[in-house]
Amino acid sequence: MDKNYTQHKGTTRKKMSDKNVIGYSISEKKRQKFNWNDFCSVCESEGFLLKMIDINSDLESQGPFHVFIYKMTDKLAHAEYGDQNAKAIISRMKEYFCQHPEIIVIDPLDNIRILINRYKSYEILREQLRLDDVFTPRFVEIKSKNTVENISLLRMAGIKFPFLCKPLVAQGSNDAHKMMVIFNEEGVKDCQPPCVAQEFVNHNAILYKIYIVGENFHVVERPSFKNFYEEDCTALNTIFFSSHDICKSGSRSKWSILTEEDIPLTVKPRHETLEKIVKRVTELFGLLLVGVDVVIENHTEKYAIIDVNMFPGYDSYPNFFEQLVSCIKKLSMENRDLQQHSKNYTLKKCLSDDLDSGFESDEKKKYSPKDK
Repeated sequence: MDKNYTQHKGTTRKKMSDKNVIGYSISEKKRQKFNWNDFCSVCESEGFLLKMIDINSDLESQGPFHVFIYKMTDKLAHAEYGDQNAKAIISRMKEYFCQHPEIIVIDPLDNIRILINRYKSYEILREQLRLDDVFTPRFVEIKSKNTVENISLLRMAGIKFPFLCKPLVAQGSNDAHKMMVIFNEEGVKDCQPPCVAQEFVNHNAILYKIYIVGENFHVVERPSFKNFYEEDCTALNTIFFSSHDICKSGSRSKWSILTEEDIPLTVKPRHETLEKIVKRVTELFGLLLVGVDVVIENHTEKYAIIDVNMFPGYDSYPNFFEQLVSCIKKLSMENRDLQQHSKNYTLKKCLSDDLDSGFESDEKKKYSPKDK
């Protein structure tokens, strides 16, 4: 059974006088999982109207929108790797957001793009995390099938066996969740580039999934891999797995069963450390809806961030829709204040720049990753 840890901060309950439109582009599968009709009811009660957006058509004629919510990691991933149709859709969206900086975008395209690439997101964590007792495990990008070259890369990065091999593309593809645990040099041949090798951290078969909505968060405890030791590196062959399967609620994998010697090593997460992780991750990646996968290293009790994801599943998140609408209302008030001070300047600057630099609107600056 999942164990839940929840924090709720102050919410904005002021009723909005006018009905504003929340445009959304979210797959049917995702909407069913979230029970989207409930979101419609919450929005209605708070003065918002939900409207589905066709991203393949002209956006201007479908507006105006007060808020734009979407999950299109597949389109972003395909655009990053050259799909012309996906690139056209993303370009059209960027241009529309550029022309309408007053829209609250959840979440900015450029910020999400960072999380599509695991290596880039790990780099940001390694270089800018700066929290005591929190780290990201050693990692290196693997670009070729040359085993000798890859073994050399692993050594240079200081990565010991076993290590996790994860696809470079973190979201937007079914293959993004197909991973492996590699125990020795013989197993390095199993790497499927482009991928990222991430050192395995013994964590007593417990993964903590932190679901973040603005300043609020909820933590769910999930099963994960048991501890592996030196003798396992000679005895075991590569384990191929899907992270969706091994870490799903109620999973009973043989790889998640701890030995009696390991059980006493288990510790519970400290709430204040989770708070710090939430604050720093949202600062670094500039996202409102984000998930963080954390494990606690068994012999040091340090917290390892092993993945960051945009718009996660929010499984068992209490009052998720109410929390989301509360965040939107807060952003609306902040946005109105911002518009009063820089209304004319923002639009003129946006339209005078080219598409890439034009996306540097006040809205994006507000959420852009910070180097603190």
